[in-house]
Amino acid sequence: MFFVIPTPIGNLDDITKRAIDTINSLDLLYCENTQNTNNLLLKFNITGIKLKKYVDYNESRIIPEVISLLKIGQRIGIVSDAGYPTISDPGYKLIRAIKNEGLKYTVLLGASSILPTLIYSALPSNNFVFIGFLSKKQGKLKEELLKYSGTTTIFFESPHRIIKTLKFILDNFPQSQITVCREISKLHEEIISGDILSVYEKFVSRVTIKGEISIAILIDN
Repeated sequence: MFFVIPTPIGNLDDITKRAIDTINSLDLLYCENTQNTNNLLLKFNITGIKLKKYVDYNESRIIPEVISLLKIGQRIGIVSDAGYPTISDPGYKLIRAIKNEGLKYTVLLGASSILPTLIYSALPSNNFVFIGFLSKKQGKLKEELLKYSGTTTIFFESPHRIIKTLKFILDNFPQSQITVCREISKLHEEIISGDILSVYEKFVSRVTIKGEISIAILIDN
């Protein structure tokens, strides 16, 4: 059996009992960063679990390895550094290969920044899209945002690009409503909502911006 295991995105107490029990039952756990995962496991007194790295560059080698181990009855899991594996992280190709082989897999429930961002925004939630990270090309970026005009759109952004992205939205979609969530569930969690101009002005004056950022926006063009 293969297990997709979400991990906390900030507050470590957000891990579920089921996740802890599942990890304790594994023969092997694939992870994004073995040191980060080992720190999490030590926090909850989980020891003796074999860890192996699963990232983009070794994906083609790991997939057949996992398939072979599952076929002989091994219990294997995958985690990322925070949140759900496969969401803006590698892993979906592995899940697809497992599915195509007719092998069993299950997805545990747990922490993700996507739904909290949607709810914090108070934007329409009956119909929304998540688009990962935005394109870095401005021509494609405008096309991408226009595609979802009128629908609440959620995406991730990096701290060093957030001001540039907000300025682009201000210049091209000045009527937009937006919520920027930074460090969700962590000690310095910050939620800033409003029209794009007011949100941009709150960020542009900052000397440094740090942390994980997720954004919800409603483009009104």
